[in-house]
Amino acid sequence: MSTSYTYAACLENAYKVNWRIEDVLGGKAFDLEKRWLPMSLSGASRIGCLSDEEKRKLTQVEMAAYAHLFGYVEEFIAPKISSLAQDHEVEGRDAFDALTNFAAEEVKHMTLFRQIRKRVDATLGFDTRLLGGQAETARFVLGKSTGAVLLLTAVIEWFTQRHFQEAFREDDALDGFTKDIFRAHWQEEAQHARMDHLETLRAFEGMAEAERERSIDELIELVGAVDGLLQKQAGYDVENLRRVLDRGLSPAEVREVHDGILAAKRWTFIESGTTHPNFVELFLEVTTPEQQARVGEALASVLGAVGQPA
Repeated sequence: MSTSYTYAACLENAYKVNWRIEDVLGGKAFDLEKRWLPMSLSGASRIGCLSDEEKRKLTQVEMAAYAHLFGYVEEFIAPKISSLAQDHEVEGRDAFDALTNFAAEEVKHMTLFRQIRKRVDATLGFDTRLLGGQAETARFVLGKSTGAVLLLTAVIEWFTQRHFQEAFREDDALDGFTKDIFRAHWQEEAQHARMDHLETLRAFEGMAEAERERSIDELIELVGAVDGLLQKQAGYDVENLRRVLDRGLSPAEVREVHDGILAAKRWTFIESGTTHPNFVELFLEVTTPEQQARVGEALASVLGAVGQPA
């Protein structure tokens, strides 16, 4: 339970699972004969116009975007956590040490995902098209209130846990290298999710009502911004897929593929986090029923009927 989270325990666990990038990547390579993403995180599970082989290729170009988006969001998480650590630098050594290590691990993850994207491109034989503007996006997010940024970070940290536990770990048909990468990421992010929970509670404790309202307004704004990024990357994924297929796509097929990819991305990068029980617990603790209703309405307008595929 979240009530048992402590900075000291998070740091102790972080040291136990700590890994080096070379340990994760080593001389390993992606296998083109296997899927690189679980079906529940891929548009392939929602698209009927592609053959099984084409769906496998889709998961491979989606891996470039999946890894890229993790590194993309960590561009703002690392500096935010570094800033919060300063609040504890004299009086709270456990928290300072744990949060400083948290930020350092996020920097390591950004480096890991840059190298993964290079390996994806090398294996596919071309430079996949991915979102740009990481620095501008990070500045935009960091310009928002701490409450909003920490709630968005909590969504990300908890969906990271969900993806490995519910999708990667149990998928025996998945590329083994992929599973190794995201097992390592999951292990360190487990501590990050707990520390983000503690910092979110600290941020909202004693927060004035006007500041709470601002946090909720800005959280809604940030979710909308995330969806805008997902829409753009879904279009890029279609471009990337067309480069690896042995045939063209009709306009109707392009629409179906795009819509399937976008639906999967919305589940993967928004809904799987906002519905995670641990995020829900945190969100209910720091918000009012009226604020919860507003966020729920905003999410419904973004997600529509999108849900986890069967």
